[in-house]
Amino acid sequence: MISNKMASSYRCRAARALGTLALAALLAAASASAADPTAAWPIERWAGDQRAATAADAPAPAMARIAASRPWQVCAVYPHLKDSYWLAVNYGMVEEARALGVGLRVLESGGYAGLARQREHVAGCLADERVDALLVGTVSLAGLDDLLAPARTRKPVLALVNDIDADVVRGKVGVPWYQLGAKIGGWLAARHPAGSAPVDIAWFPGLEDAGWVDFIDRGFRDAIADSAVRIASVRWGDTGRSIQRRLVEEVLDAHPRLDYLVGNAPMAEAAIAELRRRGREDEVGIVSSYLTPGVHSGLLRGRILVSVTDFPVLQGRMAMRQVLRALEGLAIEPHVGPAVELVDAARLERFPVDWMLPPAGFVPVYEVAPTRP
Repeated sequence: MISNKMASSYRCRAARALGTLALAALLAAASASAADPTAAWPIERWAGDQRAATAADAPAPAMARIAASRPWQVCAVYPHLKDSYWLAVNYGMVEEARALGVGLRVLESGGYAGLARQREHVAGCLADERVDALLVGTVSLAGLDDLLAPARTRKPVLALVNDIDADVVRGKVGVPWYQLGAKIGGWLAARHPAGSAPVDIAWFPGLEDAGWVDFIDRGFRDAIADSAVRIASVRWGDTGRSIQRRLVEEVLDAHPRLDYLVGNAPMAEAAIAELRRRGREDEVGIVSSYLTPGVHSGLLRGRILVSVTDFPVLQGRMAMRQVLRALEGLAIEPHVGPAVELVDAARLERFPVDWMLPPAGFVPVYEVAPTRP
């Protein structure tokens, strides 16, 4: 018979042993996930505005991390790096470039009005013999076609985040922006179906001439078409925070009985403070068409009702993996990216933050040196 003291000592040792084993298992799982978390990524094939139709037993798109055979150099051209969305893309690309040992040079175009500057960057990357591939987040759906079409067979060119003519690139990494508008529009339509009391909203799509805005606008309008949601005001404008704050102020002045402010993330961020200043934070709901750190915080605090996320960090990582596959002569997906997920305060817990947002304090990185021999 074992004494109480001995039994207690045994239980303590056993608990410590089990704790050590559990910790080791957790660390091993975490290490495996950190090494290559692809298996858990919400990856989708896309075609046009919709998820691509695939057989039920079709395998997930190939996205495994592969080894670079040489010190490849990739040039990436962004629309800008002045908001947290593209900062998240940059974080994902930089982290994956370092993990793959691939060189990365980042250039930005100054904003969605900067087509001329973007064309200069793209032309320079295509002409540079040190650049092996190009990733381009275009500011215009067709504004680069004449530059990219002749280069398509000389070096891999892939679309990054923003849509472009499929004939001028080897592949696309991103989601259909139509889905971002359709998801939030569908949420509103389900909340206020046809036949229920009408609700009035102000709609802030973004800059009217930006290539991505038309897709979000069309998806949103399609989704609310047969509902009780009425668009009382539309305000177009660049997604700079100060511009969106001014647009929110104008709308609230002109429409004192609005039920929702709906649209781009900087608008949603600015609307929190403006509604609080006016004492209307409990009267007007805020809905965002994409996720940023400010929107993430607003969701957790209950100040923003709902948003969608297209996992921009993962898009950056996926882009680097796809471009490396192309450089190594492997097959790539025509159009691949994350799933588009509707998120509120509760649903945010389903997804790791570092799939969606860069860490606090992250600043843009413009150059990563290749490390593969």
